[in-house]
Amino acid sequence: PPRQVPLAKTFFLCVLGNMLPIVPLLVALRAPIVQRLLEAPLKKARTKSSQVLDGDRRWTALAAFVGVPFPGTGAWTGAMIAFVLGMPLAEGLSAIFAGVVMAGLIVAALTAAGKVGAAIVVAAIIAVFVGSRFASSK
Repeated sequence: PPRQVPLAKTFFLCVLGNMLPIVPLLVALRAPIVQRLLEAPLKKARTKSSQVLDGDRRWTALAAFVGVPFPGTGAWTGAMIAFVLGMPLAEGLSAIFAGVVMAGLIVAALTAAGKVGAAIVVAAIIAVFVGSRFASSK
């Protein structure tokens, strides 16, 4: 039979492993050589981010973006977004950390809930997403 790993230990290790490369990545993105290497995608990202919120709403939006456990919405993408938005290191790092914890809690809930519970959690996430889209369109 497969060996059971405690959920709390798995959660901690996943958050730690996800966050370890983020500080070096955020620092590296500030280096001129990295900016030259990534000039095209950074220029495109800056153009697309021109209408993004600032202050607390920016922090919340980044944390929510990273916290949705879908492909392309994790800590690495969040680090790029934080850099493009010009967020200070501590602000970007804390938003990314909050998002990683949120995504970890969602995945842990799905894992612990089994098939029926996972279906309920997925339905709740979809309802929140649809509700937020509906509310923002008003």
